Amino acid sequence: MPHSTEDKIAINELVSRYNMAMDHLQAAEWAATFTDDGELVIDGKPIAQGKAALTAMVETAAKGVYRGRHWVCNSIIEGEGDTARLRMYVLSIAINDGIVPRVMGEYDDTLVRQNGHWKFKTRRITFCAGKSGIVK
Repeated sequence: MPHSTEDKIAINELVSRYNMAMDHLQAAEWAATFTDDGELVIDGKPIAQGKAALTAMVETAAKGVYRGRHWVCNSIIEGEGDTARLRMYVLSIAINDGIVPRVMGEYDDTLVRQNGHWKFKTRRITFCAGKSGIVK
């Protein structure tokens, strides 16, 4: 059976929690949006896998000069049951000295429902403009 409206709202709320936690450098809260073995992949390169590595990634960003905000739109949620595919656009803005677009890209995610909550199993980001500073 296709996902319910409640599932789609919960998945979109997961995205909001992910972005708010990243933008406010809340490492544990950000990593909590992933499954225990969740993975972040940027431009085809694995960046971090598992809660410890994901948490460390944001903790490292917090030591730098990161100040930004994320905007997402055009979410398409497909699948059924306890798995879903989410595709959407993302725009990241630097807010250090004014407002400067940093990157624009697309998410193509695999999500799973665990204990009644949606989590990212794999979050794939492909940038189409700009440079993230995360990918080396």
